[in-house]
Amino acid sequence: MKLTIIIPVYFEGSAVWEAYKEVRAVLNDALPEFSYEILFVDDGSQDDSFEHITRISEQDPNVCGIKFASNYGAHTAIRAGLEHATGDAACFLACDLQDPPSLIPQMLEKLGPDSQIVAAVRNARQDPWTSRCLSSGFHLLARNLVSADLPAGGASMYLLGPHALVAMRQFKERNMTLEGLFLLTGHKLIVVPYERRPRTRGGSKWTLAKRLKLFADFFVAYSYTPLRVMSLTGCCVAALGFLYSVFLAINRIFLSNPIQGWTAVMIAILILSGLQMTMFGVLGEYLWRILDEVRARPIYRIARLTGHLASMPDERLGEH
Repeated sequence: MKLTIIIPVYFEGSAVWEAYKEVRAVLNDALPEFSYEILFVDDGSQDDSFEHITRISEQDPNVCGIKFASNYGAHTAIRAGLEHATGDAACFLACDLQDPPSLIPQMLEKLGPDSQIVAAVRNARQDPWTSRCLSSGFHLLARNLVSADLPAGGASMYLLGPHALVAMRQFKERNMTLEGLFLLTGHKLIVVPYERRPRTRGGSKWTLAKRLKLFADFFVAYSYTPLRVMSLTGCCVAALGFLYSVFLAINRIFLSNPIQGWTAVMIAILILSGLQMTMFGVLGEYLWRILDEVRARPIYRIARLTGHLASMPDERLGEH
């Protein structure tokens, strides 16, 4: 059995050597019966990350690399790795090694015909409290609005078996999240708990803008809840408006009280206008994603390949 280890890279520089050495040590010491490849995917870094990957691939024939022409995001980088993986199973983890490669043997033990997706789920993490709060809120909403099958603590390290790999490659969505696609494959998800390591170098590449895009992609792509909330809100506001109009009519006809309240009218207009703009924004998120799918632009563009991937036909370069 051959195993592919996918490591997305973004402005990591010489840190790719540390990731390579630790992953190789685990594979050689704990899994000597497995053949393997280590696939680095450079997500459009503007530093010397890919030069380091190239040097590693020149020393080790089990290492190969992909460099994107631009920055497409970590999920797209992992997706490209899954599409180019030559192994029977594939595992991906972050280059910063906060997800320890030593979990790979444990995850392989859980892999089976009825459990084709194994997730390493964080039961504790040493990240800043702001990151922990944002992550907890996101996963709480995701489990309640999308699927209760999602890991409660979130996961950024997964192992996919042969059937899950085939299923993943059939999806061609552009604005996607990996967790959502894993749910759509229909394969059972098995969890391996672990305590996430503290970050030892560099900083998180997940900016607020990237987090917000991931949030929007996840809930728009895999849940109709935003549309249902809009419909329910519209019905509630219409009902309140009707009841208020009945109240004003009774107050005027039977109690002879003049209709007043310029301030109340302005407040109502502002609230309703705000609700309408919010709903238009939600609709715009859906429409923009429909447009993006219809245009059928490449999901990513590959600029360079290294290692054994470099000998692939020229059609592996360019648009995907």
